[in-house]
Amino acid sequence: DAARTEEERRREEAKQEQLKQAEEEAELEAAQKDAHVDRAESLIENLDKVRSGGLREFDKSKSVSRRRLQFKKIANGKINTLSHEEHKILEVGKAVCDAISNAANDDATSSGGEPVMAMGKKYLLDLLCANLIVRVQADGFNGTRGDGFALAGTFAFVSTKCEEIGPVLEGHLYTVCPMAIPALSLKQTSAAAGEVGNDENDLMESLGMIKDKHGEFESFDKFLHRTEGLISIMADIMSSLPSDHTLLGGHRGALTWLLRFMDLIPPPPASPLPLLTAPVLVSFLTGAGHMLANKYPTEFQKMFDAMKRDVVNRLDDSPIGVPSATRLRKVLDEWGFKGLRKDLPQGAVKRLYNDGRDASAGVGGTAPPPSFSTAGPAPPPFGTTAPVSSPFGTAAPAASPFGTATTVSS
Repeated sequence: DAARTEEERRREEAKQEQLKQAEEEAELEAAQKDAHVDRAESLIENLDKVRSGGLREFDKSKSVSRRRLQFKKIANGKINTLSHEEHKILEVGKAVCDAISNAANDDATSSGGEPVMAMGKKYLLDLLCANLIVRVQADGFNGTRGDGFALAGTFAFVSTKCEEIGPVLEGHLYTVCPMAIPALSLKQTSAAAGEVGNDENDLMESLGMIKDKHGEFESFDKFLHRTEGLISIMADIMSSLPSDHTLLGGHRGALTWLLRFMDLIPPPPASPLPLLTAPVLVSFLTGAGHMLANKYPTEFQKMFDAMKRDVVNRLDDSPIGVPSATRLRKVLDEWGFKGLRKDLPQGAVKRLYNDGRDASAGVGGTAPPPSFSTAGPAPPPFGTTAPVSSPFGTAAPAASPFGTATTVSS
């Protein structure tokens, strides 16, 4: 009897140890699963601190008024000259790179004066990213019709010369669009604890809805339009050449983002799905679907089939949701995987879009110009010391129509 009791005790201890190990593994897996959300929140927080500090001073200081005017001529005037032509996109991209490099040089020569004098490059990067986010939320912007590809090509080009622009753009994007992370909101932890979710205002804010000057929330139509523009520019950037850019994760980042978004969708039989499901997916697929179908056909085919099998019949068909749901069904059912793979997205510039062709063949069957060197993970916002690692990794290098250029000085 004593031997049996000792054996039972050992079995119970072993069982408890296994349970403890399983719990620890589950906690580690959950932490890793949400690491990209934690990173996004860190980027937003860091951006807010810099904008409320040194950048605000630069924006008000009379001693740098001439520099501010020069920066606005780039962020507004030069960007406004963009068209859906390869040479124009590269021309504007190079002008932006020159402006960033000049700003860095001016900062260096002014380092002995007022602290605000050395904030020029940071101010310009912030201005470029802030203006991009404003543009793609405008009423006249239509991302699903390709309005963002010229902007996307420009920023992808600039990011290979100035890596600091990456986390700045992410901070701006995630601030106004949690779905770009992707996350249902930036207050998931609080909501799970009951601190958010019972109040409709908190819920609307957590989704990214904004208030007007009278404190009233925007309409859902306006909110969905803004969200489509923001997701479209993200997809367009991810799909743009050069092949080694890592802005918003680069090409591999598009696949990673879609996997994470699909993981957020409630499994069957939950119906209808969240209202944002259709507008987010249709915006993303019209921009990045062609690239994914050609560059990552096996992985993307599985997700595409899952959308047709588990998503399309559970979309929100309310009066607000039906327009986006109809457009998504057209992509999934009428275009299909073969259609996405065959046809370049509307508005895309062929030689600046990654169609997944063999690099040795070049674009359009011509010999490719020299590629950029592979860019590493994006540094933290504005060069702060605490590293914020990229969850996406680096895209494999391939042929680029851009040629070789000098990296912007830091």
